[in-house]
Amino acid sequence: MKVEIKSIADKGVKEKERIIFKVVSDTDIGDHVLIQTGYSNGEVTVATFHTYWFPYKAVAAGDLVVLYSKSGKESEKTIAQNKRTHFFYWGLEVPIWNRNDRAPVLLHAPEWVSKGPDEL
Repeated sequence: MKVEIKSIADKGVKEKERIIFKVVSDTDIGDHVLIQTGYSNGEVTVATFHTYWFPYKAVAAGDLVVLYSKSGKESEKTIAQNKRTHFFYWGLEVPIWNRNDRAPVLLHAPEWVSKGPDEL
């Protein structure tokens, strides 16, 4: 994977809850989808609860990506050694990571297909 899940911070705190990712190799974060899945007996389940598809944006190895559960405006800031932290906002009304039966799954999905409802 080009991006790895590092941690979830301030679980259950509406204004602070966020999930933090580290970019391992240069990529476009828009090729990644985060799914909140079920979690049982030490494994993720096929149940899905929330999904976030990152907007397309180039990120570099060593950068951090922070996804807040709350609403906000996408931004970035430069950190040491010309690395950046990229901030994204899910727009949820409530925190979602304060349950032991939920887990984050990050998908690298650079290829996909879709059809509009009028095409089906």
